[in-house]
Amino acid sequence: MQAEINLPEHQRKLEEFKKKKEHLGGGVVLYKNVLDLDFGRLRSFALEQAEAEMAEMYTPGKDPRTGQDGYLNRNGYFFDAKGIECMPRHCAFVYSDPDPDIKEILETIETTTDKCVTDYIDQFSIAAMSVWWKIKGHILVYPPDSFLGLHADTSTDYAYGSPHPPNQIATRTVVSTITFFNDSVDDTSQLNGTNFMGGWLAFKYLGIRYKPRKGDLIVFPSNYMGAHACEMVKGDTRFSHVGWYCQGTPNPEVGENVIDPAEATEETLGRSTNVYLTKPLGRAMTEVWAGLQPERWGYGED
Repeated sequence: MQAEINLPEHQRKLEEFKKKKEHLGGGVVLYKNVLDLDFGRLRSFALEQAEAEMAEMYTPGKDPRTGQDGYLNRNGYFFDAKGIECMPRHCAFVYSDPDPDIKEILETIETTTDKCVTDYIDQFSIAAMSVWWKIKGHILVYPPDSFLGLHADTSTDYAYGSPHPPNQIATRTVVSTITFFNDSVDDTSQLNGTNFMGGWLAFKYLGIRYKPRKGDLIVFPSNYMGAHACEMVKGDTRFSHVGWYCQGTPNPEVGENVIDPAEATEETLGRSTNVYLTKPLGRAMTEVWAGLQPERWGYGED
């Protein structure tokens, strides 16, 4: 079950994070250097996990029609090697790892993210009316020469007349977060085995480009206005952690499975990534849960 919040400590942390934040524009808020972790251990774990999940998802093979080298997924579909190798590696099952040190690190990331999102929702308080549950984050590993094109986290790429996507959980996302595990540097002379070049986070519609720094956390809208890309990574590997805060009644038929902590065992809760929030995140959510309007603004009011 979820631990009780130590309110004085929780409030102290919130005030500390507020001093470290910068609104970059358009609802994109940077919380600077809010995490101090064993980033070396975390990066090593992420590399191992990414390799294991990649091996489970794809097998080296050839296109049965052309003989071209590439990869076959678990359903037997062929993907060309260049297309796969320029994509980030997903570590989606990190919460299944039994290592207590890794569990502690991941829990620290989650609680810190919750605190930053608490401050974020209090700043943009109408968001409090649209957050029911969260998706605990997974890790992204960007090898050299990889990138991620412009996309919105809410997108499922559906077009009328085509089959409905089997997994529609993206449509539930409201607030997105990204935490960075290492630094982007400017040239090869600064590379030291822990950092990388490029890999800036770019919000095209908002005119924002952010240079990743270890320990930083960014919170932003999940919708099309928050559409973003990871620019080409060079020199070494870029590591980040992504998470989401969501709304709506889950529909398991389209991949929306959410655990209620009040009804789950501790073991199930520990392995689950999609979890209802059982306590409001800050002032605005407290008001919403009490049936109040967080922004009492109307025509003719300041």
